[in-house]
Amino acid sequence: MSDINTSGVATTGYNTKTLNHLLLDAGALYKNFALADQALIGATSGGNEFDAKAKIRQIKVDGVKAANAKGLEVIDDITTTLKCKFLEVTEEILKSALIADVDTATDNNYDILTGKTIIEDADYIKNIAWVGTISGNPGKPIIIIIDNALCLDGLQLKAEDSKDNTLDVTFTGHADPTTPQALPYKIYYPKLTDMVAFVMNSAAVSANKIILTMSDTVAATVPLDGFTVKVAGSNDIITAAARGTDTKTIELTLTTAPTTGQGVTIAYAKPIDVTKQVQSAAGVTLDNIATTSVQNS
Repeated sequence: MSDINTSGVATTGYNTKTLNHLLLDAGALYKNFALADQALIGATSGGNEFDAKAKIRQIKVDGVKAANAKGLEVIDDITTTLKCKFLEVTEEILKSALIADVDTATDNNYDILTGKTIIEDADYIKNIAWVGTISGNPGKPIIIIIDNALCLDGLQLKAEDSKDNTLDVTFTGHADPTTPQALPYKIYYPKLTDMVAFVMNSAAVSANKIILTMSDTVAATVPLDGFTVKVAGSNDIITAAARGTDTKTIELTLTTAPTTGQGVTIAYAKPIDVTKQVQSAAGVTLDNIATTSVQNS
């Protein structure tokens, strides 16, 4: 072996790209993510924990003294779990944790959850997703999905005074019988790009629409949630939002076309639900817009 050259060798991993790869906050949990019945599950406290653990067996060979030899490991199985600490305790969370039946008819005041001794296909949740934030791309979250999720650990509830009581529920992913060799998890890591700020440069009335000129190309789908338009001081209902023919514009369709010279204002409050946030084509989220006058001449 030749002499080791240490010129240019760093003694810390901290570098100019470090701030683009930080995992921020505890994230949010979704049921059936990216499907028609997608829904937030509930608020958590104390974080969430994803675990994909392989059971690896070492093939023993006579005469090899090292405990581990390259090429002789075999993966016997992989267990995939997502441990959630729910601050919010809903009927849906309890039902999933217990793999329970719910009787909604017997009592007019209560739904009744009861345990069951047979696991049915409907008990498996199509997927559970953890959605978090990577510092280098706040507009595109990192997403971890486990498929065919089922709680195998049951439910333990300990409620105490003067504490933030949480419910620990661990979901385990399961292979699908149609693709039995595929592991039941996926991690969607956002492509990190040089982010261009996404802001509104101007706003103008055009017939029954307000045209917003943005600083960058707008994403193909534009949610209308979060926008507020006032015409002559009164709220006007926005009936549609779309990217314009000029892809750096957003067209908001109003219920009533403002007359020339009427005072028109627009504001935007970024929704908490990331699926309802306005974004650029590069995935940068539009931040709040304070009440701003709209050109109407």
